[in-house]
Amino acid sequence: MSSNRYVQNFRQRRALLLSNDPRATETLSTMVTRLGMAFEPLSPAHGEFRAMLKAADAQHDVLFVDGDLNLFPEMGQGTESDLPQIPVIGLVGIEAPSRLRTLMQFGATAFLSKPVHSGSIFSALYLAINTFEQKVDLRLSIQELERRRRYRRHVIKAVTMVMKTHSLDDEGAFAVLRKESMRARLSLEAYCEGVVQRSTAQTIDDKEPDKKQAVAD
Repeated sequence: MSSNRYVQNFRQRRALLLSNDPRATETLSTMVTRLGMAFEPLSPAHGEFRAMLKAADAQHDVLFVDGDLNLFPEMGQGTESDLPQIPVIGLVGIEAPSRLRTLMQFGATAFLSKPVHSGSIFSALYLAINTFEQKVDLRLSIQELERRRRYRRHVIKAVTMVMKTHSLDDEGAFAVLRKESMRARLSLEAYCEGVVQRSTAQTIDDKEPDKKQAVAD
């Protein structure tokens, strides 16, 4: 995430608050409104907030969750799909390691000590939103690397095939494949996968007449 992409304007975003602390609710409501955000408290007494969190938008919503609620001890033990897919800020009253750990497992990337002071809210929002964006970028980068790793075997097979058919060394074969992939407007990995698949299909087709002849004999 490059420095010029850091988010510092929170207008058009929405602050969701899961807490039963009236003082925190009042302070957060006043401050986030000044920052141009919408404010929506969620009731911890009912399960509707879970559906709200699943429908939340990572590009517009931020969740403030009160660690003192201790509503769900299983909160930090769910799968990634069960956790809020939005920036999370933990409200900390009792600084017990177990509660801090649960908030972190729930996705909190910034914290506000209770009683909440208005002067610290902007910093928490800045840290939570931008850290969340960095985590998303990192996850996408890892997924891309994993995809490329899975395709690597196709690249190796394709290079070996080109070496045999064109009597080239590995560097020459790789250069041919890279040039052809650019001509086809495909990534090298995707192009090599196609080369291997076509070769496999051709091999199967070539063997079919022999099988038919063997049956006839």
